[in-house]
Amino acid sequence: MALLQRYCRRTSNKHNREFVFNLQMLYLMSRTSDKRKEERKCLPEFFERHLRVVLDTKSRCAECNDLLKGNVSEIAHVMPKGYFKSIMCNDLNVIYLCGMYSENQCHSKFDNSAVEVVKTMKIYKIIRQRFQILRGDIKEKLSYRHYELYE
Repeated sequence: MALLQRYCRRTSNKHNREFVFNLQMLYLMSRTSDKRKEERKCLPEFFERHLRVVLDTKSRCAECNDLLKGNVSEIAHVMPKGYFKSIMCNDLNVIYLCGMYSENQCHSKFDNSAVEVVKTMKIYKIIRQRFQILRGDIKEKLSYRHYELYE
């Protein structure tokens, strides 16, 4: 309701164009939201499955070897789910890295560091191998910069 009030606010009759524009924005946002939900519908099961693996096997961080706690922030996508939607729920597109409750925060380092930094991490060889395996399943047409980490 608050979203509707925010985007459908009409201050006076002479601002009718603004009202119509805001209705159009609301419509586009709802379509985008529905599309995003559809694309990501496999993720809850994906994360639940991998959290079970982490907890049942007492997994360790692939980078620093710290014992994982079983938090969703420890489930890292090898290839970012935002760009590589066609393989976001593929079980080979995952690596277990310590998350936000650890001292090292390897998942954050992997996701947010420059390509040169990631290439120095211990997990880089695994990342390149996974990319080679999954390459044929990738349907997105992305620019070279999305692939430079894996080449």
